[in-house]
Amino acid sequence: MAQALKLREGEKVYCLKRLRYVDGEPVAVVTSYLPPAIFPEIQKQDLEDQSLYRIFEYVYKRRLRWAEEVIGAATASDEDARVLQAAAGSAVLLIKETTYDSRETPIEYSVSVLRGDRYTASVISVRKE
Repeated sequence: MAQALKLREGEKVYCLKRLRYVDGEPVAVVTSYLPPAIFPEIQKQDLEDQSLYRIFEYVYKRRLRWAEEVIGAATASDEDARVLQAAAGSAVLLIKETTYDSRETPIEYSVSVLRGDRYTASVISVRKE
């Protein structure tokens, strides 16, 4: 996480853990790590009723540009299974993502645990000329 965000040794980060729902069903646990130097006092924002990316763009004026994702299969930990209302050890998708802004600065590193029976991932690959 520190390497993805290009943090100095010992530099602190905000850690936000959110539970995502689709049609009233828990689908994902998303843990986001944010540098306080970029998002000072983000804990004062309404993080329940608005998109985190909306806060990035409209409050902190950090225009999102691209993200790098690593997607793999895993099994649910006891805690994630409990929160996602799934069986411990059930299949989940694990997504590790670094999001960059228009200045090519990494502004968020996140780890998402998604129920394998309620989520699918789609990827479009484009070859640059």
